[in-house]
Amino acid sequence: MEEVYDSVTAAVLAAVNDFPGLPEGTRFAFGTLGEESGLALIPGEGAVIEEESRSVTGRRRRMCRLPFVLACRVGGAGEKRREQLAAWLDGLGRWLEGQAAYPALDGGRRLADIRRVGAPRPEQRAGDRTEAWVMEMAARYEAILF
Repeated sequence: MEEVYDSVTAAVLAAVNDFPGLPEGTRFAFGTLGEESGLALIPGEGAVIEEESRSVTGRRRRMCRLPFVLACRVGGAGEKRREQLAAWLDGLGRWLEGQAAYPALDGGRRLADIRRVGAPRPEQRAGDRTEAWVMEMAARYEAILF
């Protein structure tokens, strides 16, 4: 099951890093967020099977959902910068939702869609005015099992 998790998270990370609104030279990192600034994709604990069907030949089709969080840390953001950051994260979410195709998965799996689960929001503010913003997302993928 870990190989599925790795394949799906790698495809989601590739999709996120294809966002044309990323500043040049900037990439989302997997699971790590810098102390003062940075972008990260933080996966949830595991996939959830949303739907399962079985054919007469014994083949099973599963639709699974993998939750994840997109996080952004900025230092010393004023009110205008916070508004811009919320709009940028929301635009990233809309862009991901609007993609006609996503990176390929292996093993008879297909990334079906990526959706926003919540609006961008500040998660924490440190004493030095460093803030972490998050947006909850979910990737749905199809798996064909024999």
